[in-house]
Amino acid sequence: MLLRYLVILCLASNVVLGQTPDLTFQKLSTKDGLPSNFVSGITTDSKGYLWIATRLGLCRYDGYTFRKMPETLPGAVSSICTLPNGTLAANWSRSGLFIIDSEGQIKTTVDSVQFKDADPVNDHFENLFADSQGNLWSSSLGLVRRHDLTHRKRYHYPISGTNHTSEANHFFEDKQHRLWIYNEVGLYQFDKQRNRFRCVIGPGALNKPLRLPIPFSAITEDNTGCLWLGTQNSGLIRYDPRQEAIQRYPVAGTIQSMAFIVGPSGTSNLWLGCDNGLTIFHPITKSVITSNELTKQGIRISQIHSDPHKNLVWLGTNEGLLQFRSGATAIQTVLLPDSIVKLPVTIKSIVSSTPDTYWLGLSHTGVLQWNRKTNYFRLFPFPNESVSATLSWINSKLWAATDRGLFRLENDRFHRVNLQTRFSSNSFQKVIIDKHNRLWVLHRSEGLQVFDAKTLRPLTLWNEQKALSLWQTNSYHDLTESADGKIWIAAWYPKSFGMIWYNESERRLQEMADFNVHTFFVGDYFNQVSTGKNGKLLFSGGGGVNITNAKGIIDTAQSVYARSESSLASDFCVGIAEDNEGELWIGTGEGLHAYKTQTKQIRRFTEVDGLLADDVTNGFLMTDNDLILIGQQNGINLVSVAQLRQPAPLPQLTISSVQVNGQYRQLDASKPIALAKHENDLRFTFTTLNFSPNSATHFRYKLTGHENWFNLNTTNEVNLTNLKSGDYTLTIQNGDVTNRWNPRQVTIHFSIAPAWYETGWFRSLLVLALLSTLYGFYRLRIGQERRRSELTRQRAEAETRALRAQMNPHFIFNCMNTIDAYILTNRPDDASIFLQKFSRLVRQVLENSRETLIPIEREIETLALYIELEEERADHRFGHRITVDPDTANKLIPPLILQPFVENAILHGLRHKMDGPGHLSITIEQHNNRLICIIEDNGIGRTKAEFLKTDVAGRRFQSLGSTVTSERIDSLQAMFGSEASYLITDQNPIAKTGTIVTLNLPLLS
Repeated sequence: MLLRYLVILCLASNVVLGQTPDLTFQKLSTKDGLPSNFVSGITTDSKGYLWIATRLGLCRYDGYTFRKMPETLPGAVSSICTLPNGTLAANWSRSGLFIIDSEGQIKTTVDSVQFKDADPVNDHFENLFADSQGNLWSSSLGLVRRHDLTHRKRYHYPISGTNHTSEANHFFEDKQHRLWIYNEVGLYQFDKQRNRFRCVIGPGALNKPLRLPIPFSAITEDNTGCLWLGTQNSGLIRYDPRQEAIQRYPVAGTIQSMAFIVGPSGTSNLWLGCDNGLTIFHPITKSVITSNELTKQGIRISQIHSDPHKNLVWLGTNEGLLQFRSGATAIQTVLLPDSIVKLPVTIKSIVSSTPDTYWLGLSHTGVLQWNRKTNYFRLFPFPNESVSATLSWINSKLWAATDRGLFRLENDRFHRVNLQTRFSSNSFQKVIIDKHNRLWVLHRSEGLQVFDAKTLRPLTLWNEQKALSLWQTNSYHDLTESADGKIWIAAWYPKSFGMIWYNESERRLQEMADFNVHTFFVGDYFNQVSTGKNGKLLFSGGGGVNITNAKGIIDTAQSVYARSESSLASDFCVGIAEDNEGELWIGTGEGLHAYKTQTKQIRRFTEVDGLLADDVTNGFLMTDNDLILIGQQNGINLVSVAQLRQPAPLPQLTISSVQVNGQYRQLDASKPIALAKHENDLRFTFTTLNFSPNSATHFRYKLTGHENWFNLNTTNEVNLTNLKSGDYTLTIQNGDVTNRWNPRQVTIHFSIAPAWYETGWFRSLLVLALLSTLYGFYRLRIGQERRRSELTRQRAEAETRALRAQMNPHFIFNCMNTIDAYILTNRPDDASIFLQKFSRLVRQVLENSRETLIPIEREIETLALYIELEEERADHRFGHRITVDPDTANKLIPPLILQPFVENAILHGLRHKMDGPGHLSITIEQHNNRLICIIEDNGIGRTKAEFLKTDVAGRRFQSLGSTVTSERIDSLQAMFGSEASYLITDQNPIAKTGTIVTLNLPLLS
């Protein structure tokens, strides 16, 4: 929020001295974060932070945020000062005197208040002051106190003639390191040799002329070594210690603080902070200027704190903190004196007559003449109440075009100029004179008419009948003459485009749309036209600025189009000029814009930068030495293009605060920040500590793992949340609106500790567990191999048992009986053949039992011998058929894997068949990469066979060969990793006769 104050001194009814330029303050209050609006003390620490003592505690200001520090110490702070080592001394009224560092941490408790004892002296530590020797001084009841902080000692000095209930002893050290005390009785100087104070001005003074009871309340020193003393209702006093002489100057009120401040003009004035506002004393002229506005608002200034290194002045008041930027600034403000013209009033037009004299056309009353050097104003009223549109110099006389007619200044008075016009009203916009001594008069709504400048008679330069349609439908805003003598007009043409020129050779007004591409125009509404360098023409209007060459051809490369230039804050452009470096300056409804046509870069200046208002659509003038004058309401802005063109050095960036999980953490930039795993939400704030407008400083940052910068624009903080454990580097840079970046970047290193599961010992345990798991898998694999070996062993045993099952004694006994029967019946040949087959069978069984797998053709050969022996024993009551797929002849199969199923088919199925011949079929084929073996008989079936296997006692006989074969088939799946199974079904499911056994075995080669 900006607060502006007018300081004026009335001298006459129509000639006055105006205010000192650019008294523009920024007000900071509780709305901006200040703990209390009552400011009792201001100081700056060694790092450049501003510290403010208030009724509600101490706070530190970094240009963005007021931070109350220390947070644990509440209560009013009555006094504060900076010690030579950069730390601060502050007095808490209810706690005592403490030394704190720049981070707000209490370093030392110097003294504590003792309200319960009988001595009231140790309850007060007011008006703190640190001298150049490192001593800390404070005021108590009727005496002063010196604190030797090095040796932790305290000394008391009574002040003669003072009230023992008073605390109004204040301290000051001059450039010669002499210590002074001033109070409501007089001025005292400290005698170091005698270790006491002696009275210099007051009842106890040695010099009789200085034995004056003067209640002093403020002090400062000028460049000559003289002391300036403020008093309580006794004016201003200048004291020369060399001459021991004083001079008095009348100033009303109580002067509570004072300081010499360099003003915009570069001169040093004495600022007096009073209980009734601000007063400025000019030491050269001995004149006094008072801020009536501050007085009206009841603002009392308790302290003036000057920071000459940053050209800043801080005023502590009862309404908050006021900031003033001292020194010569690029944008200055001069306010109009209300004693000479009724306010509010707007400066609509500006022209100059000399480098220091300007003429200001007003929105009412008349024209002001202003001398910039002397700051004098003089009013020249119009004959009747009128609104100035523009001012022009015609034959060395000032002309004013107004809404009530044309006026000319003669003999210090404006007179009406009566012309024989065709216009129906006196609403004139502008008047100029060309090289041919012709007077061009522009009417606001009825167009243009030309007169002879000497005789004022109308001239006819074009066909008025043809031009009549233009005059009746459009509005006209500005005209100018270019260096080559052409007349150019800026207007509003709703049905076309408002850029016109007078074609002298064809004697006609010609629209520039006739020879320009229509899309090149920024719009159809143009406000002003002016000339630039090298014959260029500048047209400002709604939508931007069109630049043309001397022939009126639009240059799109240099024109400013609001539709494509996002940096142009407003598309309503009025004032337009080109400086000596070729940069365009555009006045808009949202500030002043500077446009570089080569780079397309736009800079914007607003109230924050010192403008009286953002509305720059009234008077606008650029002088030959690149000074822009901007007409505002109740004042005028002076903009030094040369100063704005030279960018200020970028200030050094400082980390203002660090917050970890919402809690402030003290930062040591020389060491990395060590954080726990859960401390992963960080907030960094930073500042340049130059207290410039926040919009003027931009920031960017980058974090470890990111090569690109993250632009923060004007935000002065970085928030990092949910960070993972690890080491980080945060780099921050500050820059300005022109995209300059400070090479002196700030780097912060911090690390977040890993979680327990991210630590080295946990990872070691994890590796150990992994190794243990791998070892477990290894042991499991060994176990599997052992089980596989066990299965192999069991298979071998099963093979042996199978062999034994095939060659069981019952089968051998039956074979022997058959041979015996052949012999007894005298059939030796049959016995011999049977015996030969039997011996071949036994030999093949023994040979095959040595191998795990045999070819299918060998298995079929053995199986055929067995079936033939069983057929002979059964007297050929059944027959058999073996079918083998030729593709499977060389495939492998476990020996005797089919024999138990063939034996069951013969013994339990075909042997008991009584209804016709029996038949046994064996089929071996390959299907879907599997070996399919089918054993089929037409015997009595499984149901009758189960019945016949039960003896008289009811016991059932279990086939050992079938059980062993089932185990062998199960072992095949474990050994070869492929499915092996068999299925038994009835050949005739209805009659339950016949049996089909289907084996599904892996196809082995």
